[in-house]
Amino acid sequence: MIVGATIVAGLAIVIYWLVLTYRSEDLNYNQPSKYVLGLVIAGLGLIIWSTLNDRPNYSYSLNEDPIAISIAFDLSPSMLAIPEPSLNEENETRFERGRKRLFELFQELEDRQENIIVSMIGFTEKAQVILGWESNIAQITEMLEFVISPELFTSTGTSIEAAINSLAGSFNTLPQNLRDKSHKIGILISDGEDTLPYSYLEYAVEKVEAGTFDMVTLQTGLLGENEGVPEYGEFGEFLHFTPMSGKLFTVPNVDTMMQLSQIDSHRGLYVRAESPDSVNRMLQFIGGADSGIGDIDKTAAILLGLFLTISLIFARLMI
Repeated sequence: MIVGATIVAGLAIVIYWLVLTYRSEDLNYNQPSKYVLGLVIAGLGLIIWSTLNDRPNYSYSLNEDPIAISIAFDLSPSMLAIPEPSLNEENETRFERGRKRLFELFQELEDRQENIIVSMIGFTEKAQVILGWESNIAQITEMLEFVISPELFTSTGTSIEAAINSLAGSFNTLPQNLRDKSHKIGILISDGEDTLPYSYLEYAVEKVEAGTFDMVTLQTGLLGENEGVPEYGEFGEFLHFTPMSGKLFTVPNVDTMMQLSQIDSHRGLYVRAESPDSVNRMLQFIGGADSGIGDIDKTAAILLGLFLTISLIFARLMI
């Protein structure tokens, strides 16, 4: 839309000058007024601005201060849930969907040569550090691919509070020279299901409020579709869903994940692993102070300015 508006503005300026030149034989009439000159300069300025704003970025400025990203990954059995095979061809588990988004995120951060340092935590009813602070993205992705798995822990419960406590505490283990100057971001990957009492979520929220890090919650789990933990036969064929706590299907808890990302005193972002724009939104959040809101405002300002310029030019033509 911005490109179309730019073209219209450019055509309007050309048409104005053509009409101004040929509609009168009086040579003095061809001398533009300050009003007309101002409109032309404004229109050309907006065209240049829109072109620069619309142009893709092929290079990125490096951050001198590192980005410290602490990741808490839900490794409870419910993360092995898949959609009903007879109704959905997609058979990736919730864990695989969340891990895929992390792979894509790290690939983008590496392409942009961002200065990052990463820590990883696995949790069920208890949380445990799996990877200490590491800046080598190849080693980070290797851990994701070959080490982190829902089969890593034997516990079957899920405690979001334990995950947040460990996430907040991980920033205290940063190297001393990075604790003050690094941009700290916590990422929670989970379906949001918590086997502890709901009241424990209040303590997790309070922990985020008291922390100095931004919060991203990456929700896994389809909404409106049945998902369960599958059991397969000896030839890999799907047999049935395994009952968990007396239920065949497991339902992601959106409310829990949204509460942790929507705290007034903190920057927060809620995204879903199944959404195609989830990685881009996380990149914008990590790289900017306003999660891309400024780009939206900038585009709207350009469109409004072009609209007003075009209107004034055509109004002048009708006189």
